[in-house]
Amino acid sequence: MKTFEIKMRKRSGTIEKAIFIDGEAIDWSVDISSLMEAYRMGPKYARAAQKDISKHFVESVSEVLGRKVTTQDIKRATTTGWI
Repeated sequence: MKTFEIKMRKRSGTIEKAIFIDGEAIDWSVDISSLMEAYRMGPKYARAAQKDISKHFVESVSEVLGRKVTTQDIKRATTTGWI
Protein backbone atom coordinates (compact mmCIF):
# COMPACT_ATOMS: atom_id res chain seq x y z
CA MET A 1 0.00 0.00 0.00
CA LYS A 2 1.10 3.54 -0.76
CA THR A 3 -0.08 6.86 0.59
CA PHE A 4 -2.58 8.79 -1.54
CA GLU A 5 -3.09 12.50 -0.86
CA ILE A 6 -4.89 15.33 -2.61
CA LYS A 7 -3.24 18.66 -1.75
CA MET A 8 -3.10 22.20 -3.04
CA ARG A 9 0.24 23.33 -4.41
CA LYS A 10 1.72 26.36 -6.08
CA ARG A 11 2.97 25.78 -9.60
CA SER A 12 3.95 28.31 -12.27
CA GLY A 13 2.40 31.16 -10.32
CA THR A 14 -0.98 29.46 -9.89
CA ILE A 15 -2.47 27.27 -7.21
CA GLU A 16 -3.67 23.85 -8.28
CA LYS A 17 -4.99 20.68 -6.75
CA ALA A 18 -2.50 17.83 -7.10
CA ILE A 19 -2.44 14.15 -6.26
CA PHE A 20 0.55 12.74 -4.41
CA ILE A 21 1.35 9.05 -4.25
CA ASP A 22 3.98 8.20 -1.63
CA GLY A 23 4.79 11.91 -1.41
CA GLU A 24 5.41 12.41 -5.14
CA ALA A 25 3.03 14.43 -7.30
CA ILE A 26 1.70 12.58 -10.31
CA ASP A 27 2.01 14.55 -13.54
CA TRP A 28 -1.59 14.60 -14.69
CA SER A 29 -4.03 17.32 -15.63
CA VAL A 30 -7.25 17.97 -17.52
CA ASP A 31 -7.35 20.26 -20.55
CA ILE A 32 -10.16 22.49 -19.34
CA SER A 33 -10.64 24.27 -22.68
CA SER A 34 -11.23 20.95 -24.46
CA LEU A 35 -13.63 19.84 -21.73
CA MET A 36 -15.58 23.08 -21.97
CA GLU A 37 -15.79 22.67 -25.75
CA ALA A 38 -17.27 19.18 -25.26
CA TYR A 39 -19.86 20.67 -22.87
CA ARG A 40 -20.78 23.29 -25.47
CA MET A 41 -21.29 20.54 -28.05
CA GLY A 42 -23.95 18.87 -25.91
CA PRO A 43 -24.56 16.27 -23.20
CA LYS A 44 -23.55 13.30 -25.34
CA TYR A 45 -20.12 14.83 -25.96
CA ALA A 46 -19.75 15.92 -22.33
CA ARG A 47 -20.41 12.37 -21.10
CA ALA A 48 -17.94 10.96 -23.63
CA ALA A 49 -15.28 13.44 -22.52
CA GLN A 50 -15.86 12.64 -18.83
CA LYS A 51 -15.62 8.91 -19.54
CA ASP A 52 -12.39 9.41 -21.48
CA ILE A 53 -10.89 11.56 -18.69
CA SER A 54 -11.81 8.96 -16.07
CA LYS A 55 -10.31 6.12 -18.13
CA HIS A 56 -7.09 8.04 -18.73
CA PHE A 57 -6.79 8.98 -15.05
CA VAL A 58 -7.23 5.37 -13.87
CA GLU A 59 -4.64 4.23 -16.42
CA SER A 60 -2.21 6.94 -15.27
CA VAL A 61 -2.56 6.03 -11.58
CA SER A 62 -2.13 2.36 -12.49
CA GLU A 63 1.05 3.18 -14.37
CA VAL A 64 2.48 5.18 -11.46
CA LEU A 65 1.71 2.34 -9.04
CA GLY A 66 2.93 -0.39 -11.37
CA ARG A 67 -0.32 -2.33 -10.91
CA LYS A 68 -3.87 -2.13 -12.17
CA VAL A 69 -6.30 -0.08 -10.08
CA THR A 70 -9.98 0.64 -10.56
CA THR A 71 -12.13 3.72 -10.16
CA GLN A 72 -13.40 2.22 -6.89
CA ASP A 73 -9.81 1.81 -5.64
CA ILE A 74 -9.18 5.51 -6.30
CA LYS A 75 -12.46 6.59 -4.66
CA ARG A 76 -11.58 4.52 -1.59
CA ALA A 77 -8.06 6.02 -1.53
CA THR A 78 -9.46 9.56 -1.40
CA THR A 79 -11.15 8.72 1.91
CA THR A 80 -8.63 6.32 3.45
CA GLY A 81 -5.38 7.90 2.22
CA TRP A 82 -4.04 4.55 0.99
CA ILE A 83 -3.93 2.89 -2.41
